[in-house]
Amino acid sequence: MAEQDTVAVIVAAGQGTRMGAKHNKLLLPLGTRTILEIGLETFKKHPRIRKIYLTVSSQDRQIFENMIPEEIVLVEGGSRRQDSVHNALLEIMQDEQVPELVLVHDGARPFCSEKLIDRIIDAAHEHNAAIPVLSLEDTIRRITEEKTEVLDRHALFATQTPQGFRTKLILDASKQAIENKWLVTDDASLVENTGDQVSTVEGEPQNIKITTPADLERANWILKSMSNS
Repeated sequence: MAEQDTVAVIVAAGQGTRMGAKHNKLLLPLGTRTILEIGLETFKKHPRIRKIYLTVSSQDRQIFENMIPEEIVLVEGGSRRQDSVHNALLEIMQDEQVPELVLVHDGARPFCSEKLIDRIIDAAHEHNAAIPVLSLEDTIRRITEEKTEVLDRHALFATQTPQGFRTKLILDASKQAIENKWLVTDDASLVENTGDQVSTVEGEPQNIKITTPADLERANWILKSMSNS
């Protein structure tokens, strides 16, 4: 199979209010480095990722400029996650070599593996759009004012990142989201709103998103486990 030209967008413009941090949660320590530095490492070393675009808020830009390698492109983040991704896509289109594929990844997920990146690239190349998912282990119950009911967990999955797309596909979907004022929580939803299908690959249990102090404690445990393995 011919190698696909792929770039990555790492979303890092959030403020982490649920973490209770006074600054960007990705700057919090995880082991001897920050959450962001650990997460970037896999993408920086991956042989199939040509370039990395990092979305940052204006108030954090100077901090990131001082800690991030020059080859990583900093992009002004927006007020919402989807706005930050849209800004990165516009920046990508200015590249002399527009990539075939774009991966979008949450900077708060520091433990994405090289193998997961490979699975997403391969699936996006074959199906145009791909996301990692995990089956749910807990019983899921829907609660309304009228009643509570157990949902069939075999038809429900937790969605992760990185999510991979043909560049034109995700750019067109992002433009339509602005025109139609769509509000979504992940990039695959943009593509699905246009009527296109999104394929799935198996995610990874350790690929957690650090949102709360409890998540950070779990991340430290995962990091120690990985170091000892």
